[in-house]
Amino acid sequence: MIGTLSFTSSKKVIAVVFNKEMTRQDLLSLQKNLKDKNIILVFNKIKFSKNKLSYIDFTVNFGDGFSGTSKSEITKSKEVGFVRDYNDDAEEPFVVGELK
Repeated sequence: MIGTLSFTSSKKVIAVVFNKEMTRQDLLSLQKNLKDKNIILVFNKIKFSKNKLSYIDFTVNFGDGFSGTSKSEITKSKEVGFVRDYNDDAEEPFVVGELK
């Protein structure tokens, strides 16, 4: 799960990227880590190909007015996930779905 989850207290940004290398266990562990921070991540539907993530339909709720949902095939060239930027001067405080 290298680079998929970054919590930096100074920057106050939470970024999660779902990729083809993730297993069901990675997702459950990620879900638990977020729950510890009062962020609710729900997997509406997930598909795996040879134990690697191939499709995800998820909902995330930060409990502060920011929530979203996204569904997508997971490919090598596509980054899907969400970013929550808590900084006051954030250009985009919340992004969900396909990430740049």
